[in-house]
Amino acid sequence: MSNGTETVETPEPAINWRQTSSGLTLYEEGKPDAWIRMTFEAGVDPEHRLYMVCDECGSVFAQRTKPGKGTICGDCGATFDHD
Repeated sequence: MSNGTETVETPEPAINWRQTSSGLTLYEEGKPDAWIRMTFEAGVDPEHRLYMVCDECGSVFAQRTKPGKGTICGDCGATFDHD
């Protein structure tokens, strides 16, 4: 029985991250001074966000470009329309 997680082998190194109550922390394993913390603020316009947070499942995705007229969550498939 699947628990909803999937392991994928990629040639790129893994990204270490921890979710906090208001954002997430990216860090480098074994280097305690190598980290960056990002906080998410409700109401920030999508074009000013570094990351997209899915309202349905809570997944966090890098937002590499300014959003267009819609977004689809890569995890749960929820769709979001943007003005």
